[in-house]
Amino acid sequence: MLKKLDPKNMEIVCNHSFYKLVRVAEDGKKDLEPIIFICGQMGHKTQFVESTTGLHKNSCYQYQNFFEYDDEVHTPYIFIYDYPIRLNNKSVISDEVFAKSLENVLNILNLENVTIMGISNGGMIGTLLSKSPRVKEVLALHAPIFGVPLLQREKWEEAKKDMFLPEKMIYLISKLMVNDDFGYMRLMKNGFPNLEDVADLDKITFTGSNLIEVNSKNKLANYLAYMNYLLLGIPSDGIISYDEEKIKSSGINYVKEEGVSHFELGTPKYTTPYYQRLIRKR
Repeated sequence: MLKKLDPKNMEIVCNHSFYKLVRVAEDGKKDLEPIIFICGQMGHKTQFVESTTGLHKNSCYQYQNFFEYDDEVHTPYIFIYDYPIRLNNKSVISDEVFAKSLENVLNILNLENVTIMGISNGGMIGTLLSKSPRVKEVLALHAPIFGVPLLQREKWEEAKKDMFLPEKMIYLISKLMVNDDFGYMRLMKNGFPNLEDVADLDKITFTGSNLIEVNSKNKLANYLAYMNYLLLGIPSDGIISYDEEKIKSSGINYVKEEGVSHFELGTPKYTTPYYQRLIRKR
């Protein structure tokens, strides 16, 4: 029976200044096969607030609305990572660092047959961790393996002459909000040029959508998708690129969704059905 995440059953099993791993399980169920949920980029903002203020640092209350789970099937974990914004050399903060950190935690806790469900940038971390022998499956939901159009600054500078005021405002806001100095941003800019070299593609299923073909209910996401397509020629879910040609040529496992925007990720309405698919395989 599916139930909501309960902060009372959340235990921090590994705590680091850059990340933490939270176990969500009742007593006596620690030996079930684990599934690790990795939040997207926005998850780090809450982690930063917790780390700097101490507010709610033991409850992890904000993650109770990600998905519904069945604790009779496996032990869920949540991997929460942080981008230390005060670090001088931000280039060292990359998804490779977080993937290696999580792999070390798997070794310390001796977790095996691990399934990872990661959304957005969390899917990138799971992708890089797929070569670990402790990981048996990765579900990367809307992971930016083909890049993020808003980060491709050179193309936007060239397209400025064709922008109307709303596009110029969105581009300006994106430059103010996104710090390109971070190593993970550099990777997300154009995606993986050599996915087969850094990941075990047989273990991974990717998902994504093209809002140019089918609009979502989110008007902002649709606007961003048309902006990416008309000015840069890049299909997307509003935030991450969708490259059907590369999907077909690479032979990767990919689930093409219809009308799903990037803003719908990380909610039970979206993630719970995928979670149910995972547990039905057991």
